[in-house]
Amino acid sequence: MAHVFLGVGANLSPEQNIPLGLKRLADDVKIVAVSPCYRSEAVGFSGPAFINLVVEAHTDCTVAELNTRLKAIETEFGRQPDAKKYSDRALDIDILVVDELSGDIDGISLPRIDVWRYAFVLRPLLDLWPEGLCPKNKTPLKEYWPHVSDQPLEKVIVEGATLADVKSTEPTSSL
Repeated sequence: MAHVFLGVGANLSPEQNIPLGLKRLADDVKIVAVSPCYRSEAVGFSGPAFINLVVEAHTDCTVAELNTRLKAIETEFGRQPDAKKYSDRALDIDILVVDELSGDIDGISLPRIDVWRYAFVLRPLLDLWPEGLCPKNKTPLKEYWPHVSDQPLEKVIVEGATLADVKSTEPTSSL
């Protein structure tokens, strides 16, 4: 079973879509931890602030299968397949880290470059995995923090966005 970290975010009704998205995600992966939520400004476009968090999960899916499932969930929440990279999102789910995989895996670049580019990805990842090592170069992830620590980030509480709320056991869908 693969050990994965997924970035989850939304800027369209995030207080509603994030809890619903987590519950939906629990149908496809076994969620074992949910980070605190963080609010940050939209990147690359002018829009409402995003709320982001990281989910630690286990899955039997390949990277390609997991990516397909995540894109399907995003579509269920209204994302268009041809949506611009920097645009509003009701739900955005990105694969950040999968086991010790590094490089192009099934068309997905791992670990995701956003891990060391954006505070809204790295801070919640460090909350769940404080001693984590970058699979690419074995650098402790916390060493990247000084490079993004000046990016504005506000810890927020989103009702329904905790592990207790998700109550993930084994995923219900099968391959």
